[in-house]
Amino acid sequence: MKKARNYVINILLIVGFTAGVLWFTLKDNFNEVMGILQQVNAGWLIVIIAIAILYQCVIGWILTQLTRISNPHYKLNYGIVNALVASFFHGVTPSASGGQFAQVYVFKKQGVPLSDSASVLWMDFIVYQSTMIASVFILILLRFHHFYTNYSQFFLLVLLGFLVNSLVIIGLWALVRFPKVYTWISTTGLNLGCKLHLVKNPEKALALLKDQLDRFGSETAKLKGHRPLIVRVTLANFVRLGLYYAIPFFCAQALGLNVSLDLIIDCMALSAFVSMINAFIPIPGASGGTEATYVLMFSTIFGKLGATSSMILWRFASYYFMLILGGLTFIWVKSRPAIVVEPMQEEKK
Repeated sequence: MKKARNYVINILLIVGFTAGVLWFTLKDNFNEVMGILQQVNAGWLIVIIAIAILYQCVIGWILTQLTRISNPHYKLNYGIVNALVASFFHGVTPSASGGQFAQVYVFKKQGVPLSDSASVLWMDFIVYQSTMIASVFILILLRFHHFYTNYSQFFLLVLLGFLVNSLVIIGLWALVRFPKVYTWISTTGLNLGCKLHLVKNPEKALALLKDQLDRFGSETAKLKGHRPLIVRVTLANFVRLGLYYAIPFFCAQALGLNVSLDLIIDCMALSAFVSMINAFIPIPGASGGTEATYVLMFSTIFGKLGATSSMILWRFASYYFMLILGGLTFIWVKSRPAIVVEPMQEEKK
């Protein structure tokens, strides 16, 4: 009951913050924006929804491939269901913190042992984080001068978000690879954290750090033993990110905005930058901040009315629609009996 109450509160926060931002962005041009939205092309709208669903299917395929390392019986539809449920819990918890817990629950219902599901999620995190950093780095290089010139007030936040996301994976790798780094963190770093009141329990923090590093080290070693698979999963992650980052461009097409094909890289870069800034918004779904950041950034290529109109369409397709679909999928998963893996199957694994 407590968890359900928290989710209800989070959903109310999402609705509240979104409604607030929409009011501020629409209060001066409500009729004009509604007029643009009423002219949405049905064919392009279907394409946008299809891209949003395909994005989740690609995640499901990635989860399926990684799970089959230890559970060959795992099916593609299991992975897609897992991805959809994760999208719901990522969306309704602060900083997307509840998605992986929900995935472990779904994995258990699908007959995947806890140790295997934890391993899959770690491998998925390592490959996705690395791919995301690489893709954003490429987009920053392609459009650095243009965006630094036109978005100087936001670009520093984008670079900071990129740095934070990069340090997560680079820091874990450095701690595993270089013992001196680990020694410094576990001694001087923890002492400094205590003095700054950032670390309350150094013993617990050290134990947690050791556990995370052990996990990271073991999963990294496991990935090295499946190089062809990792190449496929990495390419799939590039496709996954490309689909998500391109949605604003297709929203512009659906609304009949004057946006030519040569601006698709700009749209993808801006979409990636919005995601980078969202890392600093701890509200469930980064609601409020996401909408405001999108409108501010895309106004320079879509115009204020176009940015506001496309934001509503983009946010519905990439967030609210997937929230509804993921929530319905979770209800369905809860109603299904758990899959029991026979001992014979375990031996074959």
